[in-house]
Amino acid sequence: MQYKRSLLKYILVYAALVLSGFLGYSICFTLATHNAQQNTAVLPSNWLLLAGLSIVYWFVAWRSYNKPQPKAQADAQADLERLKLALIVANQGLWDWDLTKQYDIYFSSTYCNNLGYSQAEFGSSLQDWKNRLLPEERELLLSNAMRFMHEGDGDYDSTYRMQHKNGSYRWIRSRGSLIKDATGTPIRFIGIAHDITEQRGTEERLKQARAVFESTHEGVLITDSKNTIVHINPAFSHITGYTAEEVLGKTPSMFKSGRHSRDFYKALWNSLKTTDEWSGEIWNRRKSGEILPQYQTIRLIRDENGLVSHNVAVFSDISLLKDSQSELNYLAHYDPLTGLANRTQLYERLNITLQTLTNEGKNGSAFLIDLDHFKSINESLGHSVGDQVLQAIAERINAIIDQKHCTLSRIGGDEFVVICQDTGTPAEAALVAQALIKASKQPFIIENKELFISASVGICLFPRSAKSVEDIMRNADSALSKAKASGRDTFAFYSSEMTEQAFQRISIGSELRAALETQGLMLYYQPVYAMGGLTLVGCEALVRWNHPERGLVSPGEFIPIAEEIGLISAIDEWVLQRACEQMHQWQKQSIQLGFVAVNLSSRSLSKKELATTVADTLKRSGVKPQYLELEVTESAVMEDPDRADATLKELRALGVRLAIDDFGTGYSSLSRLKSLPVHKLKIDQSFIRNLPSDSEDSAIVRAILMLGKSIGLEVQAEGIETAEQMHFLQELDCPLGQGYWFGRPMPAHDFSKLINSNFQQP
Repeated sequence: MQYKRSLLKYILVYAALVLSGFLGYSICFTLATHNAQQNTAVLPSNWLLLAGLSIVYWFVAWRSYNKPQPKAQADAQADLERLKLALIVANQGLWDWDLTKQYDIYFSSTYCNNLGYSQAEFGSSLQDWKNRLLPEERELLLSNAMRFMHEGDGDYDSTYRMQHKNGSYRWIRSRGSLIKDATGTPIRFIGIAHDITEQRGTEERLKQARAVFESTHEGVLITDSKNTIVHINPAFSHITGYTAEEVLGKTPSMFKSGRHSRDFYKALWNSLKTTDEWSGEIWNRRKSGEILPQYQTIRLIRDENGLVSHNVAVFSDISLLKDSQSELNYLAHYDPLTGLANRTQLYERLNITLQTLTNEGKNGSAFLIDLDHFKSINESLGHSVGDQVLQAIAERINAIIDQKHCTLSRIGGDEFVVICQDTGTPAEAALVAQALIKASKQPFIIENKELFISASVGICLFPRSAKSVEDIMRNADSALSKAKASGRDTFAFYSSEMTEQAFQRISIGSELRAALETQGLMLYYQPVYAMGGLTLVGCEALVRWNHPERGLVSPGEFIPIAEEIGLISAIDEWVLQRACEQMHQWQKQSIQLGFVAVNLSSRSLSKKELATTVADTLKRSGVKPQYLELEVTESAVMEDPDRADATLKELRALGVRLAIDDFGTGYSSLSRLKSLPVHKLKIDQSFIRNLPSDSEDSAIVRAILMLGKSIGLEVQAEGIETAEQMHFLQELDCPLGQGYWFGRPMPAHDFSKLINSNFQQP
């Protein structure tokens, strides 16, 4: 445009010269002719006129050319307005750095508004711009801009962060160019700036989505609007066996397994059309032809006009789940060790049997079987041997029951349940129970070892004695408890009396708790004598319950209840405290009693803080440790041998005496006995009761006495009730004795009299 205007100017000037010359020549020619006729010399004056006229014409032509044109000016102004509007619509901010003015920069209103400022607030200097840059980027960005101004050609393009007026930082992309003068010196640095924070966030999300897409273990398949596969992820290839080259450009129908009907796919597409999504199990094929069960989710992606642009399918390989589904179903209903029905299936079958018998007006039987002392097999021979015994028991029971009308299940541990649909009378049920017990008593040959075991059985007739599955199992369990209480290796029936007894036990438990809190318990003391000279050397503290209505309650009645309701540890601590206090009273009276023995339950023995409790009790009572003897049963030690061993060592370190009570009934091994840090063995009274007539009991007592002597342990016999028993034990050099023949348990004041009478004898 500039070139055209210059050319036009020169054409006009040239025309003006030609026209002025032609006009001057005409005037001069006319004047010359006239003067020649008049003989007047006027030529100099004519040339002056010619020059003046030429100058006037030139001025008129030039002025005419440079006169502003209203239309062109309006067009230029319109173009400028359009440029401003374009920058505003594009949200582009303009910056213009006049390099001739050092650090002055023009920032447009859009530039400032994008950062939350007005032009006046933002400022117009290089320092104003620099102050709003992210501090970590300031020097680098300024250095890059300076380098471009001194060395750069082409376009300037930089991305950086600037602080918004609200304190946040916005991502800005700035692009510009240098304007140079004729000598190549930069005179202006001008450009535009755009807030790309949202775009930057989108790019970051896209990067994250791509990372998930590439690394997820779920297969992903993307199709376009024509259902043509356009993209897959690595997991897709790993699961299906197909590479991208093999599937791109094709449709997902290539994976069909043929297992789904046309209605299945019709329902799938209907769901997609109505909800834009479908989820469910679908069976496809791998490249190898193998069936591929998948759990798949398909979603439609729509464009801004609401038209489907892509379909995205995400699926998981559930072939392993399907392969193990039958196994999981088996494990949900069967015991993995024996293959018998488990508790879940038992309850299902029992419920069906109960409904059938109720409808037919008949009775059936439930037998709850528990193996006696099975725990000792696991502890002494290992769980592997125990598992083999359980499997053998399951086989034996299955062999003797009518499997058409009976169901055998294992409900946990060493407990089995037999449900017999056609055994409806007590006599019939008793015959089945006897057969079950007999089968269990036959020896087992496991790993070349002959093992013996017995079983206890609880029986519930239903619906005669129970109207629901829960009642049947609860009543059978009550009957089993009765069988165990009768000495094991037997069976018992459930009856209404047992329910009343259960409620009575609850009542006793509540009253026992109150007795412990209100001093309703009391201690009795039974003397212990040295057998050689029949000298009183110690005593055993035994708890008694003085019930306000029932009088003295036997320990055999309330101690088991205390163990069931978790009160036994509190009773142990109460007995320990009172016994130590009484021992201190006797010592203050100068009575030199050798020891007071206190029984500890298995629950107390399992408590980690037992040693601390004993130490605190001794300190409070003022009794030295050597005057306290703690008795633990052999069976309590065998419940958790390692824990018991650690606890007993802690107690021995305190200096107290330790004794194994009821020795001979707990199935402990000699190696375990040798390692226990105890001082005394107390022979269980069951071995003393038939002395000296029973040869087997005599042999057992001799063996225990020899054992104690050989490993340096004191031995004490319990339950001596006759002179014959006492004399027999004296002949065997039994060191200590205890029993009714020496004295029954008695209150503290009576025992004090006994002590005084013994010490007053010459």
